[in-house]
Amino acid sequence: MTETSDPHGLKRPHAVLDWAETGPVAVDAGDVYFSAEDGLAETRSVFLQAAGFPERFNTTRPTIVGELGFGTGLNFLALWDLFVKTAPAHARLHFVSVEGFPLRKSDAERALSAFPELQALSAQLTAVWPSPHTGAHRRVFENGRVMLTVFHDLAETALPNMAFEADAWFLDGFAPAKNPDMWATDLFSELARLSAKDAPAVTFTVAGAVRRGLAAAGFSVEKKPGFGRKRERLEAIFTGGRPASASTPFPNPAPIDGPIAVIGGGVAAASLVKAFSYRGRTVDVFAHGGWASGASGAPRGLLTPRLELSDRPHNRALLAAFDYARVMFGAFEGFEATGVARLAKDASGAERLARLAEALDDGFSFLDADAASLRSGLGGQAGALWMKGGGQFRPERLVPALASHAAVRDGRITGLEAVAGGWRLQDEKGQRFGPYAGVILAGGWEQHALLAGQGLTLEPTAGQLAVFESGFDLRTPAAWGGYAARLDGALMVGATHVKRAEPDSDDEAEAALRALAAEAPGGPVTLGARLGGWAGVRAAVADRLPLAGALAPRGFEEVWRGHAKGGPAPVSVKLNPSGLMVLGGFGARGFAHAPLLAEALVSALCNEPSPMERAGLASLHPARLLWRALRRG
Repeated sequence: MTETSDPHGLKRPHAVLDWAETGPVAVDAGDVYFSAEDGLAETRSVFLQAAGFPERFNTTRPTIVGELGFGTGLNFLALWDLFVKTAPAHARLHFVSVEGFPLRKSDAERALSAFPELQALSAQLTAVWPSPHTGAHRRVFENGRVMLTVFHDLAETALPNMAFEADAWFLDGFAPAKNPDMWATDLFSELARLSAKDAPAVTFTVAGAVRRGLAAAGFSVEKKPGFGRKRERLEAIFTGGRPASASTPFPNPAPIDGPIAVIGGGVAAASLVKAFSYRGRTVDVFAHGGWASGASGAPRGLLTPRLELSDRPHNRALLAAFDYARVMFGAFEGFEATGVARLAKDASGAERLARLAEALDDGFSFLDADAASLRSGLGGQAGALWMKGGGQFRPERLVPALASHAAVRDGRITGLEAVAGGWRLQDEKGQRFGPYAGVILAGGWEQHALLAGQGLTLEPTAGQLAVFESGFDLRTPAAWGGYAARLDGALMVGATHVKRAEPDSDDEAEAALRALAAEAPGGPVTLGARLGGWAGVRAAVADRLPLAGALAPRGFEEVWRGHAKGGPAPVSVKLNPSGLMVLGGFGARGFAHAPLLAEALVSALCNEPSPMERAGLASLHPARLLWRALRRG
């Protein structure tokens, strides 16, 4: 059976397994994860060979494979292994899978130990095994040549949240007689929507419901000899037409093949450079002050997730972003995976943190006051949420490491001019650059004037930190409204909560931070002489969610006003994309959120599967602000 479902919907229940000599068995379904005869040989026969691999690998664009039933990850590992051994040097692979009941990491390791031939790859996969949190999880291998995206959700919910054209499908859910919900009728129409012309869909089952569902959705279906003791299996080819996509006020940016400029020198711009480098593409970067400038110029920061006890699209997206960032940063010297304690100020705060720990589960636990004090040196009488995946980072090391594939032109861009072929940039000295087919504004608060000129308003949030001499025994980084961490033998204390465009003076900042340290739960934190500090302004949005996507094109209000007021959606929308995009509005969580949102934006620009759910992308789309204004107006 499966574990009890999370009432908040933040995580999927883990599969509960029985173990036979031949491998794991799902208790609820009463079915095996792979053949008792030879699971790897079965995968290679029923899925890889039947779907036309390795011949289907190509170099003109990434090969996209969709899967129902990620399970142990064996199909992915077998295809990855074949890709490494046979694919052309410039080929790339996207593998997009669905799993309603994810395995625990320890169970995956145990199951995959049966295949020593794949050990080198399976060790890489299980080292970054996705959490059970509901929604999409992206992992990057082979320096971007192989990308895995696993949707932890039921298939009927996950598939409508996807958008791509699969070159092949592996239909590897448990047999229809043992898992009927997954093989519902709507599933086949979604497969058609997500399939390229002539894409094969291969499966071990020959159940009549599956044959009829595939045929009704536009697949030609044929029985083939099965593997081992199984007499038959299915091969289907998509020969039908793909259903037209419904119009949306929150579209992905149009793919761009031409030159792209990135404006900004912080973690958002660096994350874009990293995502483009995975595709072998370069961008021109403009930043006043160079890399690790502006709000990314602090000497130290804490990597922590945004905490919300709800299963809403933006919350799924931002939890996935934190998870992606911690995995990505783990490969760089500038990140220390120390864990972070979120301290409760009182009993009601402790109750909320305890509920979050229960709902989030994987990587999160609640510590009572004694355990919190023992772990972090702070904790007080209320306790803390221990965030195992959190840590501390050095921006001056991490940002340049992410952006190592691009140089930066030091200068402040003050003007954008629409010209034939895209956009021309102008800096404060009057120098002009371009034209560029696309421009991504990723410079935080410094670009508020440029964005205001395009109808988008940012809000300033002043942040500040100082470094003090201190003998206080702080064992791990901690946050309580302010935050504290050890920094080269001293103690750093910081805060980001003041809504204004100018930070405090040095004296005001020092006084505020000393007061904050004195109020730390389990404190006071004793501070000596001030050794240095940092102050800056971060960009935020009124709803406190980031911005990632294309700016609304001219004519947006006229096209969508009626629908925003409750009228029918327009049948077709013909608005020319502006080629202007934004990645920002992160407030104090740029390092936690920017890497995945940059990956999502670049995926769209390169016409590749998104690492995020469609609903999550819409919840963070810049046009959401105009949409809300239309609904209110």
